[in-house]
Parts: sequence; C-alpha cells; structure tokens
Amino acid sequence: MTVSLDEHTLGGLRWIVLRGPDHAAFGALGEHMRPEIAALTRDWPLLARLRAHVSRPPGRDRLAAVRQASAQHFPEVWAELVAFAGGAAVPFDDLALLNFRGDLGPVEGGIGCSDLAWRRERSVIGHNEDGVAENIGHCALLTLALDGLPAVTAFWYPGFVPSNAFSVTGDGLVGTIDHVPVASPGDGAGRHFVGRGLQRSARTVDEAVDYLRAHPSAGGFGYMLGDPTGRVVNVEAMAGQHAIVEVGQDSGPLLWHTNHGRYLPGAEASPGGNSVARGEILGALPVPAEDPAPAWFLGVLASRALPDGVRCDPAPGHPATTLCTFVADLTAGEAVLVNRGESPVAIPLRDLAEGHPHAQRPVHSSLG
Repeated sequence: MTVSLDEHTLGGLRWIVLRGPDHAAFGALGEHMRPEIAALTRDWPLLARLRAHVSRPPGRDRLAAVRQASAQHFPEVWAELVAFAGGAAVPFDDLALLNFRGDLGPVEGGIGCSDLAWRRERSVIGHNEDGVAENIGHCALLTLALDGLPAVTAFWYPGFVPSNAFSVTGDGLVGTIDHVPVASPGDGAGRHFVGRGLQRSARTVDEAVDYLRAHPSAGGFGYMLGDPTGRVVNVEAMAGQHAIVEVGQDSGPLLWHTNHGRYLPGAEASPGGNSVARGEILGALPVPAEDPAPAWFLGVLASRALPDGVRCDPAPGHPATTLCTFVADLTAGEAVLVNRGESPVAIPLRDLAEGHPHAQRPVHSSLG
C-alpha cells in the first residue's frame, strides 16, 4: 500500500493526515516537512543548549543511557524517528537529542502546560498547550492512520515524536500531557518514546495505566487520560516512579495538573516559571454545582491571562505562550479546539482521531 499525505485545517490550525505503512509514512512526512526541519535544526537555540549539556558529564552519560534504553525498548518508535530524519535529510542525532529534552536533567528552556479534568455525570478533559512564541504557526495536528496500528491524532511539534501535547485515538482514548521537570532522571527510555509507544498500543484507560507502569521513562510527564467509559485518571510518571489518581474517586470531581509533581517528590517547579501560580489559580476554582460544559473549560483555560487566569501570553523574561486550548467532552464524544488567535471549533472525537475534517463546525464562545 502506498503512502497518502493530505493537508487540511481545523480552526486555523494546520492538519496533516498520513495513511499507509508505518515507516514509509514517517519518511514521507519528513520529506514533506524538509524546509521546516532544516530551519529547526539550524536555528533553534534549544538544540545548542542541549549539545552543550551533553558535551560533558553528567549530560553525556545520561544521553548514552537514554539512547540505549529507547532504542532497545522502543525499536518501532526509534525506527519512525529514523525514517523521519531520513526523509527530512537532517542528522538523526540532532532529532534524537531534541527528543531527549527532559530526560537529561535540567536544561534551560522548559515550558509548561495546564490540565483540568472533571468527572461526575459528565466527563471532560481540558488542556492548554504552552510553548514559545516562535512555535506559533509552526505546530500542527498530525493524524497517523497507519497500517495495523490504532489511528491517532496528536498536536505535533515538527521534529519531535508526536507524543508530548495532546492526542485522541480511534478508540476514543484521550491523553493530555504536561512536562514535569526531573532533576535526577531514571534509567528508563526517553519520555517521548514511552508516550508514542502508548499511542501505538493502549486502547483504554486501564491499558494506558498498565502500559505506563510497565514502561518507565527517564524523565517525567504528567498524563491526564480518559476514555468513552467516562473514567479520567491522572498519572505522574517520572524516573521510574508512578502516582495514579482517578478523578471522582481518589479526588473530588475537579482535578488540575501543571508542570511540577503534585504526588511524587523530585519534580519541583522550575525556578522562574509559572507552574505554581497556574496551579494555585486552578486549585482555587469553585467546584461547579452542575456538570460544566466545554464552554466552562474554555473560559477557565483560554479567556484570562496570568495573573488572573492560566492562559500564557509572552512577556519580557516570560516566553511561555498558550498555542492551543483543547477540550475533550468524553460523554458527548466531541472535542473543542481553540488555536491561538482563532475562534473555537468543535469536531467529533472519532473524526478528529481518524483524520476526517468535514464534520468540524464553529462554536460561538466569547474568550475575552
């Protein structure tokens, strides 16, 4: 079967849909994105900082360990990145190094995200994807409808394994991810490789939780996971440790997570960041008396900037920028997405996961 690559938009956000054999599809994606990836590896300051970090111990030793663990335990994901680098005609080592950001110990340049989940009669997960202003216009939705694998659509930073923001699978498994800084990484594989492996195999919340328990990562991610049953679970996974909190059972009906460990030690908030401030705002929210609709989540996440809300707008010394807000209504089977500077759009979760753009519709919502 040959590879097909189509481009659409969803609420002003670029949407790339890939179908066909796994490795051939990633090679075609790399070729399609060649100019963007060349510019990334040439110009992005983070890559220079990472190179300096791994030029000497302990960064050099951590890089060797996480490379070995990732290639050994995730050969198919490793092969996807190899194929992508080949198609993009960029050095594989550069892309591998970028994808180990967060697995090598503290490196200047970390950015964060915010998660907010609800479960009572209705189940909803909301997520702010925060990056740097330079990411505006460069990120995309990426649908992977690949032979023999579950279909998945993820918010994608070109050059990275598509597993560090938010995603939805054809089985209705929704996952949103927060960066969690880890001062002392563990012996596991790179966290991006673990996240992509989860997309390739897990179909339910239970399967996802079991998968993360069995596949430790060197660095840390906070996962908010939900499926069509309405269950929503938060998993902090870092350096071989795991903390699992089920919304509505182990917590109240409203649960937040930002970019520091709430349940595990060793993942303190980055100095100078705003993770604690965002967490305090979300933690002070009054619990709605009735099940909130997606519009309530949009209001909380996207309508007000710090210090009055958790939306991030760039400012001198504070580059974090909310690129996109994503709300998944698990009960209704629908997603609402707000690309920065655009109006909200809604789309069925299944159509989003499988790369069908025609069911999208505008949502009338005032975000302030």
